Amino acid sequence: MNKYLILFLISTFFLYNGLISQNIYYKNVNDSILPNFKDTANKIIVANGDSSLNIKNKFSYALSFFPKIEFQNIKIKFRNSRKIVKIKPTFGSIFKAPKQRTYKIWYSNLSETTLDSVLLKNLSLNSQIGLIAIQVSRIEDFRTGGFLDFVAWHFKQLSAKARNKINYDDELRAIEAGLGYQLLSLSRENEEKLKIEKWKSVKGYSNYIKQNKNRSMSAEIIANFVNDQPIYHAQQYK
Repeated sequence: MNKYLILFLISTFFLYNGLISQNIYYKNVNDSILPNFKDTANKIIVANGDSSLNIKNKFSYALSFFPKIEFQNIKIKFRNSRKIVKIKPTFGSIFKAPKQRTYKIWYSNLSETTLDSVLLKNLSLNSQIGLIAIQVSRIEDFRTGGFLDFVAWHFKQLSAKARNKINYDDELRAIEAGLGYQLLSLSRENEEKLKIEKWKSVKGYSNYIKQNKNRSMSAEIIANFVNDQPIYHAQQYK
């Protein structure tokens, strides 16, 4: 009897932990959740940066919302730049199948402007996931593209209007996948930290508006999408 009881308790323990690890729907992600998400951590390569950011688990969490996503590696590097984040496939990857592709993502480590307040390392955890979700969404879109699609994407980077459309689609894809609360957190944090009175110079603020106007969804638009998308009613968010 004791033997069967022990087996039952062990089975229950693993089943319970499995159920915990499978739940991905949270309004607010916290540090205690992230260790459950490490299935793809070995495919995330972090070249430099603060190890306390726990980038691999954050990417693994965001990736769990895109079960069909395929890639070989995601290489992450931090550098000083006024561009908060940049993503692109390696040149050789555009000729390969989706599961053999490698993507490079650069996050800014220092911009020497008010943008420093919204760099990845300075965001709240939920907002960090929101920012990462946008890059993961881009990789998901790349998954269905071939050589000509990559070429078209490259030339679209030359047009502000086209870049805005790409970013809008990336955000919408992430919202539809279930990461809307994280994008909402990111948008609200950006709106608060980048108010005109927070900037050190009018010129800096003007340049920011010129380069980023209509680039991202407003918090109001994201909230409306979250209210309308079926996934936020079908799933029980904690």
